[in-house]
Amino acid sequence: MGQFKTEISKHPKIFCDSASTNARRVFEQLPLELSVSATEADLLWMRKGYDPFFKALTQFQLLNHIPNERRIINKGFLTEHLQNYSRQQSHFDFSLEDFYQETYCLRDADQSNEFLQSQPDSENADELWILKPSHMSRGRGIRIISNRSEATPYVLESRKLGTQSSERGYIAQRYIRNPLLLDGRKSEIRIYWLIACLEPLQVLLYREGTVRLNSLPFKLNDFENQLIHVTNVYQQENHPDFDPSIVLKWTFDDLESYVTNKLGLASAGFIENQLKPALKKYLAYVVHSARDELVRRPDSGLFFGLFGADLILDDQLRPWLTEVQKGPGLSLSDPVKQRVIPPMLEEAVFVELEIQRRLTSGESLKHLERVRGFEWVINEA
Repeated sequence: MGQFKTEISKHPKIFCDSASTNARRVFEQLPLELSVSATEADLLWMRKGYDPFFKALTQFQLLNHIPNERRIINKGFLTEHLQNYSRQQSHFDFSLEDFYQETYCLRDADQSNEFLQSQPDSENADELWILKPSHMSRGRGIRIISNRSEATPYVLESRKLGTQSSERGYIAQRYIRNPLLLDGRKSEIRIYWLIACLEPLQVLLYREGTVRLNSLPFKLNDFENQLIHVTNVYQQENHPDFDPSIVLKWTFDDLESYVTNKLGLASAGFIENQLKPALKKYLAYVVHSARDELVRRPDSGLFFGLFGADLILDDQLRPWLTEVQKGPGLSLSDPVKQRVIPPMLEEAVFVELEIQRRLTSGESLKHLERVRGFEWVINEA
């Protein structure tokens, strides 16, 4: 790449690749200049083909990817990092088991053997498991089993795939039998968060997320019906039996109103006073678990990541992390996302441009003026 000028213009230049159509729609409404040249851009926003840029950026160019982000967005890697960290960490006053269900990486011989050989004697034991491909998203490839022996073909497939790529294979995670039901339907929350800077490490959580509901009432024993168990809008909308008149998205306000006024499970302020503090702690745990690899990067360039995370609330309002996503559903396909996504994306971009400006001029990152809707999870400035 050519020489990037470090003096930020009045209207910063953003380069979007052709796959970033949703982000581009938002950026077109902002006081930014969309650049056709990656070389001349202040910030590169890409969905595909970004790997070559990890070693091609000039000193202060921004890229919306972190070189080792797969360590938290791949379900197998995430599980391994969380498990390894949990054995030696002393930073947090809670354990991995408080927010992450019992999980096994089936491509790992020791873990898969332990999983298959630990079949309980009791017929009444909790033996519902959800099998998830480590490297896939949008609910694809998910299976629910009620006996560990049913996982044998997935173990064999995972071990075979694992010899080809450490990113592939399945995880087996204990199924949450008692999810919070909203209008009788299984639900899941999606949060948006930002690793804004790697050195110093800065992580932020956006104030508002989305609540996703399945389209059919929850039945624990109907394992084959994706409309009941897989809380993913893509899976719901692409199912042949999907009813398009069903509302699949709620706001955080809707969630709070329902659990306080309808269910009586919480008092006013549940989101601010209970849920978000817990989410911040769990995100910090995730980042610290893979910190050594996340902060490893080329000498030149500024790397950041906008992520999603999915959590299931159980019927006691306890949040359980299920996965972390990169490129966390930025479409404006429904009124809830139209409310959340544009201001979140706008702030994320201008936070990054402020970081760029401050680093260029040697200023401190301790207090960032553009942090308004985001809230601090980690700020080591």
